[in-house]
Amino acid sequence: MHLLTHKRGISKTEMLNRLYMDFDIDTTSRTLERDLKNLKDDFGIEVNYSRSIRGYVIEEKDEYINRFLKFAEFSSLAEVYDEGFKNYKSFDKYVLKDDSLEFTGLHNMARILKAITLSRKLKFTKENYTNETIKTYTVSPLRLKEYLNRWYLIAVPNGIDEIRSFGLDRITDLQLLDEKATIKDSFEDQIKQYDDVIGLNFNETKKVEKVVLEVDNNQLKYLKSLPLHKSQVCIDGEKGTPSLAIYKVKPNYEFETQILRMGDTVEVIEPLWLRKKIKERLTKTIERYS
Repeated sequence: MHLLTHKRGISKTEMLNRLYMDFDIDTTSRTLERDLKNLKDDFGIEVNYSRSIRGYVIEEKDEYINRFLKFAEFSSLAEVYDEGFKNYKSFDKYVLKDDSLEFTGLHNMARILKAITLSRKLKFTKENYTNETIKTYTVSPLRLKEYLNRWYLIAVPNGIDEIRSFGLDRITDLQLLDEKATIKDSFEDQIKQYDDVIGLNFNETKKVEKVVLEVDNNQLKYLKSLPLHKSQVCIDGEKGTPSLAIYKVKPNYEFETQILRMGDTVEVIEPLWLRKKIKERLTKTIERYS
């Protein structure tokens, strides 16, 4: 997938050579064809040979490819950590682990996925950092969502008809109940609202807006390698014109923090209200250091 996405029209011979030279994968033409067939049958990603350019091209949209790559990344990490737990001395010697607790709560993922698959309710205790409260919830689980190396359960609590997000790092005493989960079409419509935002909060603004950021050339390279949102379009500055990153999103708090973390390498051009809001946040930040 790396070779196919980074070089459109790569030939079979070059692919086999690169697999061996770059990834130590010694395979055959027949095995390669079988793997390409498995990509289509198992993951819905179709790779075809183009006679006009004499090479392979991926026919699927970027969102399907990105979804598969995220799955592959998660599977690879799981394999690495699984091997680490089996042989911790070598794992600790060669892998620099983050000292933060970003993996807190992942032990609940298997049970959550089982509840989603079986359409059964979950019961758990959750801590609210803002209100400093602890509350017990019974929910109908719908999805697991990742954001900034943290995992969240998307679910509908009993008694309401709106989805909520629960950080796995704040969930304790998780129980899989025998009670059937409540699943409605309206919940799926609500989940689609995540497509229009960065992060988790989709209720802050009601409409999708065009956001234009002026960024320096080095920052643009980082955005290209790790896009903030699937709608991102990057325009390289030429002949003195600025480089731009353009989005179609509902600007929310998470989007603002992504802009702020880029510091002086970025400037909000439009919409005007977001430009003013970022300026106000920066002004308040400066005042704290006065």
